[in-house]
Amino acid sequence: MRLTLTLETLLSQLDSFSWHLDVYKTLEQALNPTMTMLIIDDELEEERDLHDEPLYPQTQGYQYFLSIADLQSIKANLVQQLPNASLHDIIHAVSYYYQNDAYMNLES
Repeated sequence: MRLTLTLETLLSQLDSFSWHLDVYKTLEQALNPTMTMLIIDDELEEERDLHDEPLYPQTQGYQYFLSIADLQSIKANLVQQLPNASLHDIIHAVSYYYQNDAYMNLES
């Protein structure tokens, strides 16, 4: 499975994706709602590099971002703290997690 969609669409449909899928983002691009994301099922990718990573994302100009499970967890954590979280809030929380490997804490 290979699917490309915007970050906005991905986050709005996040619960419809299986947790085991991986998400890739375009190289050197800051997160924004209209950026293109690539979703793949790593298990179905046959062509691999020397580190056993799938070749397809690399050849298409993508780098590994996070798993669907990570994104679902980030969104759930944010919604628990901020029940009416907007798309902007979710993107900010995802960006924070990606940069810090930690959830945002809104109580601080």
